[in-house]
Amino acid sequence: MSVELYLLFALASALLVATPGPNVALIVGTSLTHGARTGLMTVAGVNIGLVIQLAVVAAGLAWVVDFFARQFDAIRFVGAAYLLFLGIQTLRTSRKAASTAIAPLSSNRAFARGFAVAFANPKTLIFQAAFLPQFLSSGEGRARELWLLAATFALIAAVGDAIWAICAARARAALSGRIQLWADRISGGILIAGAGVLLAASRR
Repeated sequence: MSVELYLLFALASALLVATPGPNVALIVGTSLTHGARTGLMTVAGVNIGLVIQLAVVAAGLAWVVDFFARQFDAIRFVGAAYLLFLGIQTLRTSRKAASTAIAPLSSNRAFARGFAVAFANPKTLIFQAAFLPQFLSSGEGRARELWLLAATFALIAAVGDAIWAICAARARAALSGRIQLWADRISGGILIAGAGVLLAASRR
């Protein structure tokens, strides 16, 4: 693989990571409501799930990709239902926050949410199976190159998601009182509109 082709892949990956989707919606929504530490645990869960998906592609486990493709509709609707549940739960919590403090979200639960949402959108795995091979060279060593591309994408995704989490947490820290209450409601809206609706409406 040439250096130019690798840099082109890195640029394309960065643009993909910067595009908001279900994963970003969960990360931003969690960070707005619970702060940077919890948001970063969500990032960890999302990216562990992504690493597993990339490893499946790099290892050439076509049957796993085929399974997710065949169960595409069932998986995405379950994922959409889960994201909508999280969004509604966040909105309900924000209403109670006027008189009581928001209950903290444990690191384990934040991680589990991120991991679950990473697998709630089978389109990610199917897309990676088609995206990564386009940047492979025509010579020998394609297997090693595929692992390199997978590792590169995972690193870019982790950094990009962490930036989303930190920026959202800083926005929350800059708010106070009534405005912060609205930030909590906005985070619920992000989960519902930015994640649940997009996932439910996605197509292969």
